[in-house]
Amino acid sequence: MRSSLPLALCLTAAALASAPLAAQDLTNGLQATLTHPTGDLCDKDLLDKSLGYGLGALMQIAFSGGHAIVPRLDYTSFDRSGRTVQMLQLGADHHHFFSGKVDQGAYLRAGLGLGMAKFEVDLPGMGDSDTPNAVHGAAAVGYRFTPHLGAELRYV
Repeated sequence: MRSSLPLALCLTAAALASAPLAAQDLTNGLQATLTHPTGDLCDKDLLDKSLGYGLGALMQIAFSGGHAIVPRLDYTSFDRSGRTVQMLQLGADHHHFFSGKVDQGAYLRAGLGLGMAKFEVDLPGMGDSDTPNAVHGAAAVGYRFTPHLGAELRYV
């Protein structure tokens, strides 16, 4: 994960440096997510690849040339028979739309954030909880069908 943070920073800085920075529009939004756990989270003793769900709030700050900065707050929850993982992530992303217009067509995204997690296990004869926090990087590809509807594949 540490090796992806410098890459995300470099991509965001390069994209911002190449764009004229004159904010054009502010848009607020909500999103619903379906999440597949990876790494240690998908271990059969923890979540066993159980899907999670989430909600998010964001504010998109559009710039010319198809660039946007998106501050965001995301909540994700996984629940599997006595095991619960909840995550709250606060971050900001840079979007680059290939069409040159924000909210139109395909885009790439890179960002940084702070994630706060809560792990709870409540099984017969065993109980535990932990609340780790971590800085994270994110990268995504997506497509905006309309200004209000899109699909995205994101890795955090």
